[in-house]
Amino acid sequence: MQSFLSPEFIVNAAGPWALLVSCIIIFAESGLLIGFFLPGDSLVFLLGMIASSTAMSDSSMAGTALWLICMVVVICAFVGDQLGYEIGKRSGDIQKIKSWMQGGNADRLDRAKRFFDKHGGKAIVFARFVPILRTFVPFAIGMAGYDHRRFAIANFVGALIWGITVPVMGYLLGRIPLIADHVEMVCLLIVLVSIIPLLIKAVAARLSYR
Repeated sequence: MQSFLSPEFIVNAAGPWALLVSCIIIFAESGLLIGFFLPGDSLVFLLGMIASSTAMSDSSMAGTALWLICMVVVICAFVGDQLGYEIGKRSGDIQKIKSWMQGGNADRLDRAKRFFDKHGGKAIVFARFVPILRTFVPFAIGMAGYDHRRFAIANFVGALIWGITVPVMGYLLGRIPLIADHVEMVCLLIVLVSIIPLLIKAVAARLSYR
């Protein structure tokens, strides 16, 4: 039995609206904090596999042009992160006002701003490839007051690389019969691989505190 959050279930359930539903999910995962649990990498990878017409050949999306999938994925990822940044930016302004009214200060926000001023571009691009991080980093960067233009450029670069490489990988690997015949297992593997950087970071942070 497939989970209702599995990419395969989503595509099958959406039918002819699969691409539109996928766009909404990609946008929500990137731009809304509540979307952190949504499938991103595995869904985009599956869209590429379906475009190859070998995996899920009975899907209404089978044979969809790869360039179209890449284009909509890039756009949705970019716009989603821009929304996350704007939400964070407005939240940061509110936090500073509250801190001032309470006689406190915004030291944490200032420290975060200094960090992102130095590493922001790399963090934005890197986060695009890591589940959960890609949901929260735009919000955190916006809250820290990171420059809007610099964020937009890094966001576009990250969305472009991610939105092209992941579907293309799905398209190419989807032509391999063994992979095309085990879609659900492949999607699960993609999820596990994509969270490895996050686990490594968490372990490293824990060890540094010892």
